[in-house]
This record gives sequence, C-alpha cells and structure tokens, in this order.
Amino acid sequence: MRYGIISDIHGNLPALEKVLGELEGLNIGKYLCLGDVVGYNPWPNECCALVRELDCATVRGNHDEAVVDDGCADDFNVHARETLLWTRENLSAENREYLGDLPHSLVVDELTLCHGSLPEPFAYVASPLEAMPTFMAMRTQICFIGHTHYAEWYELQEGEQRCVQHLATGGAEFGIEDERRYVINQGSVGQPRDGDTRASFGVYDDEERRMEIRRVIYDIGRVQREMLRVGLPEAMAVRLSYGV
Repeated sequence: MRYGIISDIHGNLPALEKVLGELEGLNIGKYLCLGDVVGYNPWPNECCALVRELDCATVRGNHDEAVVDDGCADDFNVHARETLLWTRENLSAENREYLGDLPHSLVVDELTLCHGSLPEPFAYVASPLEAMPTFMAMRTQICFIGHTHYAEWYELQEGEQRCVQHLATGGAEFGIEDERRYVINQGSVGQPRDGDTRASFGVYDDEERRMEIRRVIYDIGRVQREMLRVGLPEAMAVRLSYGV
C-alpha cells in the first residue's frame, strides 16, 4: 500500500490543496499527518476539514495543542503568538474539539507517528544527536516526524551507536533496507524552512519499500494577500517567499 504523508500544514489551504492534488493520482491507500494542522496561516477550519475528510491518521502538533490549551501561548515568539491568538479566535468549536482529541503519537501498520521527538512530543529533531532518543524509543523500523519544517531523514544501522543524517531539500527517493531503522521528516506543507519555498510531502510504498519526499509549487502570493487582509503578521507572510 502507498501512504500519503503530510505535516505542518499550518492553516495553508492553497499548499494543502496542491499537495492533495498531487497525491490524488498516486493510488494512495492511507493518509498520515504528523501534526500542526493549524497555526501561522489563515485557513485553520478549512485545513482541519480536509484532513478529517481524508480519515487521516493524525498526531497532535504543538500549534494544535496551543489552540486548545490557554497556557501554551508563552512558549511562542511574538509573531507566532499573534497568529496563535488569531487562530484561537477563528477556530470552530468542532475543530477545537478535534485537535484536542489528537494523540501525541500513534503506531499505524507498523509505522510510528509523532510530531517532534518520540520521547518528547515537541522537541526538535534536527541533528543525529537529537534523533537518537527517538531511535531508542521506537519499536518499529520507521518513524515519521515533523515539527522542524525540514525535509530530511536519519538512518541507523543495526549495531551502530550513531545515526546518519540525510538532507532532502529539493526532494529525495530512497529504499528502506533490512537491518536499518529510519526516522523520516517529509518536510512542511504550509511553511517550509529548508530554503525551498515549495510545499513538501512524502509517499511511502510498503510493498516496494521505497520512500519519496516530493515538492510542489503552490500560490504563495494568494496566501500572503489573505494573511495581510485578515491582519496576520507581515513577517510571517514574507518568510513564505524565502522558505525560512
């Protein structure tokens, strides 16, 4: 079966629609989402609705948690806090309940899902050292993560004490090998930060044992115009043009 893997949508409807359009023609059997459906961008309800329509196995991201937990706002910088407060005000009660019910981790068909690090749900995994606690905690060969908005993957050879980091800016394709384990970040749909402005997503084929990280162009200008129209911070709109 092929899995369509998305993460860090952050309320960016044009990016999500473009990604789902790409996945639609790939015979996807199941969708997985690594959290942060909302935050930063101006379509939180529409993005929640699409993810729910997919019957997508989804874990809770830190922005998802923050919109339902009033005590989380202090953990964000000034611009992120501003978008968080806007999202709280505009998110429907139904979608607030949906996000509040999401788990921090899941195992689906022998695939582990979490937003950040498996032992610490909102810890960043951006180096081999930071990836090792997840390798130590996972009980499956593959763990999919998000949170950093970087497309990359880590692999650990059986018997080794240190994993290897592979960057996937621009996309990548690789095989899943026996006696190796993998922590895979397919990048961000709605706010890439790895220098590539295109929306990022993944496709995993468990029969061919192949993983692909893909990028697709979306209408950034439309997102920026809507962000400014509804009063979201200009700095958050500008960064989409640079992939940071």
